[in-house]
Formats: sequence, C-alpha cells, structure tokens
Amino acid sequence: MKVRGIAHRGYPVKYRENTLPSFQAACDLSYTHLELDVHLSKDGVPMVMHDASLRRMTGAPGQFKDYTAEELRALRIGGTEVIPTLEESLLLLKDKLIVSIEMKQTGDLYPGLEEAVVDVVRKTGMVDQVYVISFDHFSVARLRELDKEIDVGLVFSGSMPYVFPFMQEIRGKYLAVKLPFLTEKYAEMIADHGLELIAWPVDTEEEMKLIKDQYPQALICTNELERWKAFVQQHMQ
Repeated sequence: MKVRGIAHRGYPVKYRENTLPSFQAACDLSYTHLELDVHLSKDGVPMVMHDASLRRMTGAPGQFKDYTAEELRALRIGGTEVIPTLEESLLLLKDKLIVSIEMKQTGDLYPGLEEAVVDVVRKTGMVDQVYVISFDHFSVARLRELDKEIDVGLVFSGSMPYVFPFMQEIRGKYLAVKLPFLTEKYAEMIADHGLELIAWPVDTEEEMKLIKDQYPQALICTNELERWKAFVQQHMQ
C-alpha cells in the first residue's frame, strides 16, 4: 500500500535528516512524496541540507555557500553521513516517489541556484517526478521563467488570500500552509482555485485527527512516518 504523504527530509525521527539513508527509509515505508532542501555550493553544485549554516549538522564553522562541493563532501553529518548532492538524491528516488525540492534561496544568497536545480532535474530525467517550492517566491518565479514544464509551488507560514493571482501567473500547482494557519475557508479557497493543499507539519495524533476530520483532501508533510502510516491504515482507508 502506498502512503499518501510527504516524508519531511526523509525520515528524520530515525535517520539523519536529508541524507540518503533517510530518503531510502521513506521509500521503504511506501510514501508517495518526499521533501528535501537544496543549497548551492561555492562552486555551483546544488546539494542537500536544511540549514544555511553547517554547524548544527556537521559541526563545521561557516556557511554552506562558502564551501566547495568537494569540501562539503569531506564533512560528515552526525559523524558518518555524507552531504548528498541533489543529483544523487534524485537518482536514488527516481521512479519511487514524487520529490518536493525546496530551494533554500534567500534573496540573492545563491546566484544561479534556480538554473542549477533545473539543470539537475532535466539531467536526471525527473521533470515529471518533482515539484519545486520555496519560501522565497521570487525564486520560484525565476525558476518558472527558466522552465515551463517543472511543477512549482509556494510555501509559507501564514495564510495568504491574495496569493492566487500570483499562483496563476507562475502556473503553480501546490500551496504549502503551516497547519496552525489553515482554516476551512482557506482550504476551500485553495480547492476552488484548483490547487493542491499541503499541510505542514503533521506529527502528533491530534494533528492527524484534525486532518482526517477537517482536511482529508490535504497532502500532509510529516516527520513521523510510521505514525502517519499507521494512522492512515487505521482511520483513512
């Protein structure tokens, strides 16, 4: 059985987030979608990690953008895991699930990030198996200018009723809304505009029950992969 849901950074509760073992775990649990985060190395290679700083995950000083891909690959997450490139991550996940690529662009922090992401998606033959999102909506608009086929979406922490004309302009498909800001009215507006609602994060039993009762159409994003899988099997089949 396929589990309709987005594995957030793979399976971070049991594995190091945004690593290949974490991604493989999501595949093994039969998830339909997986989210990963992408930064750009000093020499222009898109690589997978959540933070712009290297400190939390590797203990190394400084920012992601100040290291070359080779230097980043020499670091270790949790002492053991290599920082994966976007390319090797997509190759691992190809034909297994849909990948949500979150570009960690912040203004002009990573010149060329959008071009690099498009290049890798096309090189790996994953155009029909990914969608690209960002908190930086200018970044998503730039990617849409570069590529007319890759699905795109927006992610934000609030609820933005004025976002729909922009979504139409960029031909966006996904709106990812932080769960506390989600209301039935806003969910109806999203549906009325033909968009796919993503609710995040959905980790607790209480949050899962809320989705079942009020937003069963939502595609949820979770860190608790086995908990959500068990909940779906028990309550939503």
